[in-house]
Amino acid sequence: MPSRSTRVLTLGVFLTMTGIALVAPILPLYAREFGVSRTAAGVLISSFAVARLLLDPVGGVAVDRLGARRIMVSGGLVLAASSVMAALAPNYGILLVARVLEGFGSAAFAVAAQQTIIVRSPEGRLAREIAFFQTGLLGGVAVGPFIGGRAAELGDFSTPFWIYAFMGLIVAFIAWRYVEDMEPSGRSSKELWATARATLRTPAFQALLFVAFAVFVMRAGARITLIPLYASEELGLSESQIGDVLAISAVVTVLIVNPAGWLIDKVGRRPILVGGLLATAASVVLYGQASSYGGLIAVSLFFGLAAGTMGIVPPTLAGDLAPEGAEGAAVGMYRMAGDLGLIVGPVLLGSIADRGDFALGFNVSAALLVAAAIVAIAVGGRRPRRTKAPARIAAP
Repeated sequence: MPSRSTRVLTLGVFLTMTGIALVAPILPLYAREFGVSRTAAGVLISSFAVARLLLDPVGGVAVDRLGARRIMVSGGLVLAASSVMAALAPNYGILLVARVLEGFGSAAFAVAAQQTIIVRSPEGRLAREIAFFQTGLLGGVAVGPFIGGRAAELGDFSTPFWIYAFMGLIVAFIAWRYVEDMEPSGRSSKELWATARATLRTPAFQALLFVAFAVFVMRAGARITLIPLYASEELGLSESQIGDVLAISAVVTVLIVNPAGWLIDKVGRRPILVGGLLATAASVVLYGQASSYGGLIAVSLFFGLAAGTMGIVPPTLAGDLAPEGAEGAAVGMYRMAGDLGLIVGPVLLGSIADRGDFALGFNVSAALLVAAAIVAIAVGGRRPRRTKAPARIAAP
C-alpha cells in the first residue's frame, strides 16, 4: 500500500491531468472560433508545453526554497484562475495568455508533487510510490477527453474550462488541507542553483536527461502524432479504430505500472530501463510495419507492456540522483528534458511524415530509444537510497 502522502498526491495529479486532457478535444476548435488560422490554433497547444518547459527549473528551485505545499497550492490556484480567464476570453490573445498560465500552474504542481514523493518515500519503495502516482496521471489522461468532449456538447467550448477551474480549486484545497508540508531546505536560491548546476554536470544525470528526452520524443512524436496519421492515411482506419489502437496501449500501461514499480525496486533500475527501452524501440519500429487494424492492436499490446514497465524508471532515477535538500531542482531539470521532448517530437517526426515516409519517422524515434538504452548504462543500477526526512517535516 502506498503511503498516505502518495495517495493524496495521486488524487491531485489525477485531477490536474484530467483538467489538462478534458480541454484537449475542444482547444483547436475554440481557437478557430476567434477566426485564427490552423497554425495559430497549433501555437495555442504548444504554448502550454513551452510554459511548462520554462517553469520546470525555476519551479524546482522554488519548491526547495519555499516548501512543496505552498507551491502546490499556488499551482492549483493558478490553474483555476487561468481556466476562468480562458472560459471568458474575449479574443485569441487572452486565450493564449491563459494557456501559458495553465502551463505554469500545471508545472508547479507536478514538480512539487514529485519532489514530495522522492523525499517522503519509505526506504526501498521509491519506484512503487512513483508507479502509484503515475496511475493517477495516466487515469486523468484517459478520462479527461471523454469528459471534455461531452461537456462541450452539453454546453459550449467554454464549459470544459469551467470544469477545469473547479478542479484547480479542488487541487489547491487538497494540497493545503491534506499535504503535510516539509520545512524548506534553508538554502538560498544561489546555493540551490549552484547545486543544480553541479548535478547537471554529472554524467549519470546527463544520461538521465537524454533518456527522458528520447522517451518523450517517442510519446509525443511517434505515439500521439505518427500513429493516428499513419493509421488514417496509410491504412484507412476509422476514428474509432484509431482510438482503439491508442486506448489499448494506455490500458495495458495502467495495468502494468504498479507491478513494474515493485519489480524495479526489487531487481534494480538499470536492467529494467535498458531492457524496456530496447523493447519499446522494437515496438515503435513494428508500428511502422503493421499493415492492418489487427496488426496495430497487437503492436499496441506489446508497446503498452514495454513502455509501461520502462516508463517508471526515469522518474525513479531522478529521485535516486537528486542531491539531499535540492530534490526539487533535480526534478525540475528532469521534467524540463521531458517537456523539451514533448515540443521537439511532434515537429521532428511530423516533418518526416510530411515527406510521406512514416516508417522513417518511427525508425528515427526507435533509434533515439536505442541510443538512450546505450547511454542509460552510465546511469548505473542504483538501488533505492531515499528515506523519510523527518527533520524537514514542518511543525503543525
